[in-house]
Amino acid sequence: MVATDGLNGVGTGSGKRIPRLEGLRGLLAAGVLVYHVAFMAGITSFVQQPGDGVWGVLADGLGVMLPPFFVLSGLFLYRPFARATLTREARPAVGRFLLRRALRILPLYWLIAVVGLLTINLFNIDSIGDVLRPLLLVHFFWAAGQPMFGLEHTWTVTAEISFYLAIPVLAWLGHRYARRADDPARRARRMLLPVALFALAGLAWVVYTRIPSLVGSFSFEQYFWPLHYLHYFAAGMALAVASAYAEATSRKPSIHRLTARWPGLLWLVALVTYAVYGLKPFGAPVPGAWSGFVYEMSGIVAASLFGVAIVLLTTVANSGTRALDAVLGNRPLRYLGRISYGVYLWHVLVIEYWFSNGALFGGPAVASVQWRGTAGFWELLAFTAVLTFVAAAAGYHLLERPVARLAGRRTSGSAPVPVTPAPAAPAPVAPAPVAAADGGAPVTSTAPVTSTAPATSAAPAAGAAVPAITDTAPSAPR
Repeated sequence: MVATDGLNGVGTGSGKRIPRLEGLRGLLAAGVLVYHVAFMAGITSFVQQPGDGVWGVLADGLGVMLPPFFVLSGLFLYRPFARATLTREARPAVGRFLLRRALRILPLYWLIAVVGLLTINLFNIDSIGDVLRPLLLVHFFWAAGQPMFGLEHTWTVTAEISFYLAIPVLAWLGHRYARRADDPARRARRMLLPVALFALAGLAWVVYTRIPSLVGSFSFEQYFWPLHYLHYFAAGMALAVASAYAEATSRKPSIHRLTARWPGLLWLVALVTYAVYGLKPFGAPVPGAWSGFVYEMSGIVAASLFGVAIVLLTTVANSGTRALDAVLGNRPLRYLGRISYGVYLWHVLVIEYWFSNGALFGGPAVASVQWRGTAGFWELLAFTAVLTFVAAAAGYHLLERPVARLAGRRTSGSAPVPVTPAPAAPAPVAPAPVAAADGGAPVTSTAPVTSTAPATSAAPAAGAAVPAITDTAPSAPR
């Protein structure tokens, strides 16, 4: 088995981090932070307010920084399940998988939720339910009267947890349908059916909630339900099947051949989709009109294509250049990637602190969008970046890494689930754990990182992403 048939750095069994992916997460996290600072500085567009010239277009384009996180999450977390079906080896134990994911994503989230409730929302809390809903991750499903200023971006944590719960179910469905196929290629094709249905369910909801005559029927929070982002996760799952097939058979699927042979084509896709998202040339942000529908859907398509292109370029072996490795593999950017989950969670709170919003400053919290355009970009960027990076680094070393070590010890003895033997099973292939591609990343509150809420929305769309992307190896410390 040659590692180059799969992912960059995956398949070697080393369990080491993948420098290029760490750097990618760091770059995306920084982009999300800059996007939200630019939004509050009044540089980006907002509903029917145009952006500030060329700088506004460049800042708006940073909205495509969200999808790669979800795509990576689907790729790395679904891959061991896909590989087990293709090779007819033992499947990952569901309990161990869910425990590791919970320990990865919840401790830091709970810390940020408590800090946000106490320092910003304290005077807005009316009942114990206002405290419990964010801690139980139901605050976007049960949002009536819920104070969550500075926590608007945490819908992404709910999306991630929902995806974690869905993975074992989708893997079981894919395995049931694919297990009787007599060769890996047919099994791989069959495994894509549940993934496709998963994506279609999400896209159907996206389209339905943006039909002009129905837009007013949905609450602001409903545009941030997990259903809106299933297609990003599904894209990563499809790439996971392709990656697992490449490793199990030493044959490259067509998408890997295309990426390795014509990486320039994917760079062109990434550049064009970034430009489309920034320029928004299709449709118009007109409430209740089909031009608004086209405006929203074109942004979603552009963001989706960008996410897939970037993930392919940074994960498929032999698809990159020395320049790419030099840019994404440098130590500062890699370190930023390691703390990117904290960067994502902290930076929205820090922006609220700049505007002296909430209980910490002696009053009830209000929607910070009222201060949009009142802060200088560079001053707000410096304040947000410094405080965010310090808080994220402290959280990484004092909380995330210790909990990750605990997770490795608590789950290292869990037995995998045997796969039911089937006739004509191929020779077993030595398992190769996915290299630690842990992380998380961004987006936030004060504005949308992608076109999540429709153009008709009167409220600012909350930020965006957070995939805590890690390996499936039990012992890799974070």
